[in-house]
Amino acid sequence: MHAEIVVTGTELLLGELVDTNSAMLARMLREIGLDLYYKTVVGDNRERIAAVLRLALERSDIVLTSGGLGPTVDDVTREAVADVTGRPLVFHQHLLDQIAARFARFGRPMSENNRRQAYVPEGAIILENREGTAPGFIVEDPRGTIICLPGVPRELEHLMRTYVLPYLKRRLGQEMVILPRVLRTCSIGESQIDAQIGDLMRGSNPTVGLAAHAGQVDIRITAKASTHAEAEQLIAPVEAEVRRRLGDVIFGSDGETLEGVVSELLVQRDATLALVDSLTGGQVADMLRDVGTPTLLLADQRYVDAPAALAGLRLEAVYRDAGARRTAEEAAERVRVESGSSLGLALLGMLPEESRAIPMAYVALSDGAARMVRAYRFGSENELTRRWITVRALDMLRRHLLGLAPFDR
Repeated sequence: MHAEIVVTGTELLLGELVDTNSAMLARMLREIGLDLYYKTVVGDNRERIAAVLRLALERSDIVLTSGGLGPTVDDVTREAVADVTGRPLVFHQHLLDQIAARFARFGRPMSENNRRQAYVPEGAIILENREGTAPGFIVEDPRGTIICLPGVPRELEHLMRTYVLPYLKRRLGQEMVILPRVLRTCSIGESQIDAQIGDLMRGSNPTVGLAAHAGQVDIRITAKASTHAEAEQLIAPVEAEVRRRLGDVIFGSDGETLEGVVSELLVQRDATLALVDSLTGGQVADMLRDVGTPTLLLADQRYVDAPAALAGLRLEAVYRDAGARRTAEEAAERVRVESGSSLGLALLGMLPEESRAIPMAYVALSDGAARMVRAYRFGSENELTRRWITVRALDMLRRHLLGLAPFDR
């Protein structure tokens, strides 16, 4: 048995609102081991909603809808479901009484149009809504089951937890577990990872998939089993093989972040960091601060502004001559010495707009005994570029603290 989600709302198609209900529903379905294959967003149009529902019933056992159960003219999910299932809408006085009582509790008069919310398709299982005025309902059709829920997230979650999840568990018979494990990598491209683990991505249980971000790629291993322990057993050998093939480009798993891993390594190594950054607008410092690095390292954590650390250095060399690498190395060493830290990190770049030279970024690290620098070309100076270089800088720190060679692929 598998499910499909249909979310209604023209405001979603116009980009005025972001669909968060689908993510909530997907997580809940995962909790009970019900596979989700499709998701559709459709505007507030009765004919188009009906067309989407007909298609959904052709390919899915369970169809969950979100939205379109309100009192206004454009709330037409009820009517669309009635059209698709051939069931007339039937009025229920007890639902109208509940709606009226809710308005009375807030000291507000109920509008006549709220009467529409007391209609559901004939023979439907009613889901009484204690959190709002829009009841949900379940229609069991020979082609499949349609479960209609309100679009207000709080109300949707209430009906899912109270009625729908227990109903689906009974339908499933044996409750299953869908368990994801995410391995997080950095400084390596999606295509490079695919070349190394592509054969593992052809499996059916567990499945392996990739999700690319700026400078980082997540590897998702998902298993379905009767228990959490059985799912873990399915994941374990695949995870071990992925780790064997990719090695130290994997920096963490699940909820771990690169900045969190680096922060913890700084604490473990009793290392202090001074940073000069004329390139990313302080992203490296902000990310380390956000995971509590200054608190963990107390007063020994220092961030130094670029102008002070670069005073006397030929900054123009970063853009115009072969001394750019040396300038970056000197900046990393100077900020380390001036701050009294054990590590100095420099991120230099920002090509002047009037220059026609190829944009370059330089990331340098010094620990007093040794210096390293890496140069990167970038096509433009934008947020994606800054994020990509920030990841490279944090990974340089991570690898140094672990005693690993710099990543040069």
